[in-house]
Amino acid sequence: MNVKTTTKEGVKKILVSSGVLRLSGRLVSPRIVILGYHSIQEQPEVYANSIGLGITHSASLFESQMELIARKYTPVSLEEIRLILEGNKHLPKHAVAVTFDDGYSDNYEIADPILRRHGIPATFYLTTDWIGTREAPWFCRLRHAFATTKKNEWSGAVGGQVWEPSDSKSRNDALQAAFDMVSSKSGDACRAAVQTIEQDLDVEPLAPPAGFMMSWDQARKLLHSGHIVGSHTMSHPNVAHISDEGIVHAELDRSKRRIEQELNTAVLHFSYPHPALNPQWTQRTIEITLETGYRTAVTTTAAPVYLGDNPLLLTRLMAPRLGNQFRWALENTFLISRD
Repeated sequence: MNVKTTTKEGVKKILVSSGVLRLSGRLVSPRIVILGYHSIQEQPEVYANSIGLGITHSASLFESQMELIARKYTPVSLEEIRLILEGNKHLPKHAVAVTFDDGYSDNYEIADPILRRHGIPATFYLTTDWIGTREAPWFCRLRHAFATTKKNEWSGAVGGQVWEPSDSKSRNDALQAAFDMVSSKSGDACRAAVQTIEQDLDVEPLAPPAGFMMSWDQARKLLHSGHIVGSHTMSHPNVAHISDEGIVHAELDRSKRRIEQELNTAVLHFSYPHPALNPQWTQRTIEITLETGYRTAVTTTAAPVYLGDNPLLLTRLMAPRLGNQFRWALENTFLISRD
């Protein structure tokens, strides 16, 4: 670590420990922070070539983050946020919500006990095609394929992609190109595209361990523990890049209906998948979320939520994975002026 970085981290620690950020935060407009998570693991490195380290938090780090939220902030649910934005509930000071995307079983096995221990409600957005199955998410299959292939090129990308065996950046660029190619496909078309890439790279499909994805029984238990279960589409495409509105409608509507059927509860909350490509939503997708009966929808756009924001276009902060960055990110988000 260089001197400049050390100085910056030192300033962060001084501001956080002194309470200056919290004092300054009283001067800015009221807001809510929605945190985004995906997977919580005892040993995240085991899942580097499937779920990916970038979206996996260690159980110990997640525990410390939830302890901080319970001690310094006001935990709220997505349903409470909906009521706040509709003017039917008062906005508490320093409100923070916790959300999970995709539907990994560790959300129930590891995250839920920690959440209950600290009295924090969460919202779990399920990709329904994978719940209760042995099928790995398509982006996990692609990550596994590019990490384990013995080949050093992929001709499926525009212009092809070539990398040296030790060139991780070039290999990751090829993986990103594959994400871009597949993220606009849905259902069987998505599966076929992933299978073609696996064949091009001469790898066997990722065979996840039993219980990799959440079961419907685990989802029911999360609901009974006081959490919210929402929809993350059926097959996790970037719906903003699907030209067929019928497919977009089906991804949102059928996933909602499946969860309602399995859990016997109304599903009012949706999370936009954002595996690759930008943007992740359009004016038409917002209209479709409303038409299909959702009352809130979260994105991956990094910003707090303000009174008056559209509940079908809620911003989130993807939870940092490194030490004091989490506390700094929360303090900083509550401090900075909207303008």
